[in-house]
Amino acid sequence: MPRSPKLAPYYDNTRGKWVVNVSATISASGKRERVFFDRGAEDEAKEYARRLKAGREHFREKAKGIKPGLMEAAVKWEELAIEYGFRGFDHFCTEKFAELEKGAKSPKLSVLLNAFVSDNRKNWSDQYLGKRWKPFRRRLLDLEDETISHMNEEFWRAWMAAWAEEIKPSSETYNQQLGMVRSLFELSLAKKVFQVNPLENLVGAKERVKRAVPVSSPEDVLKLLLAAWEHDRELVPYFATCYFAGVRPDSEAKELRFEHYDWKEGHLKVGITKTNHLPHRYVPIEDALRAWMQPFMRKKGSIIPSNFKKRRRRLIYGGYTTPGAKLSNEATWKPLVIWGHDITRHSYGSYWEGLHRGEAGSREKIVANMGHEDFKTFDRYYKNTRTRKEAEAYWDIRPPASASKVISIA
Repeated sequence: MPRSPKLAPYYDNTRGKWVVNVSATISASGKRERVFFDRGAEDEAKEYARRLKAGREHFREKAKGIKPGLMEAAVKWEELAIEYGFRGFDHFCTEKFAELEKGAKSPKLSVLLNAFVSDNRKNWSDQYLGKRWKPFRRRLLDLEDETISHMNEEFWRAWMAAWAEEIKPSSETYNQQLGMVRSLFELSLAKKVFQVNPLENLVGAKERVKRAVPVSSPEDVLKLLLAAWEHDRELVPYFATCYFAGVRPDSEAKELRFEHYDWKEGHLKVGITKTNHLPHRYVPIEDALRAWMQPFMRKKGSIIPSNFKKRRRRLIYGGYTTPGAKLSNEATWKPLVIWGHDITRHSYGSYWEGLHRGEAGSREKIVANMGHEDFKTFDRYYKNTRTRKEAEAYWDIRPPASASKVISIA
């Protein structure tokens, strides 16, 4: 009886990889093969070997009770199996048994979706949850109870094409959907089924010409800060920090405490909410931020006051500054300034780039200040090019002259 290979992976120090020796009898090429796995993929190598071994042993067990009629059918199928690229009918069965076993253990798409929420929910703003995640999940509602084992590249090409034909989404929405589904299949649960992401080779839609992101004018920033200074001074640290440190106004700002401002070292410690592999970043405290924060340097606790959303809305939308307006009736308010998603962060990045454009190392600095991985992210999503004159006006914004006489709030 021929010796049966052990199908146990071993580590090849010369190559720095895990290796599984596959015998000619179960190799697709009909020749002895070596299958390699990266240094940290020992579990994947063991799982690969286990599936091959289990399939082979399962087939052998079934073969003990094989009847003449089935043997005759197997002979007929031998040529067909070879025609489809298998070593023979036995190799075909081994592979198919492995596929069936993998499919039986495959998680449902709903499990991936729930795992993704569990991993990321703490970093999402309410706005992101409502406008990005919930619509994304609704589009996959009919697929949630299906196992992911059959959701290969061909499946997703067909699904994305059918969805695009029916809904006719914008290129931005199409690319968001594609990118988020691709992220689902990066989870460890999916990697046990697909070693290669089935959406890796799917191409996104051609994007439209980039539109300028919204930024506040220097006049609007000053108007808003002066209104906060006069009518609701506890909101000054929030607005000043969002505009002059570039923190995300609906997520990062809510985690900031006055203890995170290091006035001696001259930086602000900001927790990163989207690039989770980094624990935090340090943003230089600009002169404008220092000036507005001077009365609050001794304060402790969160920079977000109680009843924050209502108070912020009342200030931005003119509850205090509309002549004759009633605080109890928003219909009588006239918006004080233009407001939008991340407008403070866009303003910070655009005016900082306008002031320092062309300086050595300026690109690296803005990437670090914004908490991005590279300049492409800033250039694509956050920059609305400003002139140097506009940038100088922005960074020269200061509190009223009386501010220097205000006693620090402890």
